[in-house]
Amino acid sequence: MKVILFFTYGISLNDWKESGLLNREIQLYKQLHEKYNIEFAFLTYGDSQDLDTINLPFIKIFPIYKYFKKSKNKYINLFKSITIPFKISKELKEFDIFKTNQLLGSWVAIISKIKFKKPLVIRTGYDLITFSKRDNKSKFKQYLYYLLTKNSLKYSDLYLVSSKVDQEYLSKIFFKYQNKIKLRPNWINISSTKDFKDRYDKKLISVGRLENQKNFTELIEIFSNTDFEIEIYGSGTKKSELIDSAKKYNTKLKIFEPVSNEILVNNLSNYKIYISSSNYEGNPKSVLEAMSKGCIVIAKNNKNVEEIIQNNKNGFLYESNNQLLNYVEFIINDEKLWKEISKSAIDSVIENNSLSKLSDQEYKDYKNLKFSNNS
Repeated sequence: MKVILFFTYGISLNDWKESGLLNREIQLYKQLHEKYNIEFAFLTYGDSQDLDTINLPFIKIFPIYKYFKKSKNKYINLFKSITIPFKISKELKEFDIFKTNQLLGSWVAIISKIKFKKPLVIRTGYDLITFSKRDNKSKFKQYLYYLLTKNSLKYSDLYLVSSKVDQEYLSKIFFKYQNKIKLRPNWINISSTKDFKDRYDKKLISVGRLENQKNFTELIEIFSNTDFEIEIYGSGTKKSELIDSAKKYNTKLKIFEPVSNEILVNNLSNYKIYISSSNYEGNPKSVLEAMSKGCIVIAKNNKNVEEIIQNNKNGFLYESNNQLLNYVEFIINDEKLWKEISKSAIDSVIENNSLSKLSDQEYKDYKNLKFSNNS
């Protein structure tokens, strides 16, 4: 079986490498090849440099800017993307299944599906319609994302979402296509972890883009004039603003540039508490990774996080600033509690998000699509 992955629009393999995500992202495809002998190809928005980024015989790389000259005009590049299925027609037709990595860029996969009549899997990490509204995008952009979602549902054979919230929302507004929408949460590679008592007492960790969605400014304000130190791994446009806020509120803050996923996950074992202050989320990998390393996650309550965190069982959900502070103090001082919560967090990720389990599900999806397409 041969599967081609259409990258998120504008993203290259080199982008994965520079952001530290490369080794993590290809683990799923390594496992599918080792277990089921599936061959893959990545259609990326890079140039010839992508060809040297990984060297795995079961993954072919098709960087589109090897075939096109990249323009300085973003609208010209967008138009060129529509012609990709025709430019590399010979390469595409050899694959059995088309799959997207995210919704953005799905138009390339849709055109390819129509042209070659191959089954198409649209995979989404979060719902673009919902996020565009919460990010206060223009009405025009919101409408474009609505159309993109609708047409992706129309032309896909399987539409994968990472949360029940997204599944229920999309099934409601696109009732006609509800049978295509399936829940496939993010996977986590489970590894050994450090004993909880050997971790930092006064250092709290969080991971994410330094943008308004992650709500780090509020987190900094909450820990004003305390002896706790907040350590954030991430980059974004709000970095200077967050540093200024830490000075204003006398909060101990360290911001680390993104590191490779392996280093980040290993570092998580050094912390007792992971805080997610996000106002909204999809199916956050960083929260799942923290749980897999035995961190106790304290997350701002929202519907998507409620799917992962069972309050007082495998983590904590907070509604107010004082509640967050109380949870932190409570956890640090109650050894019996943190042992139970830490173990429960690891167990829940093993049960619901293990790479092994979700790679098996992915193979079943491929197999069902290929069988249906051939029957």
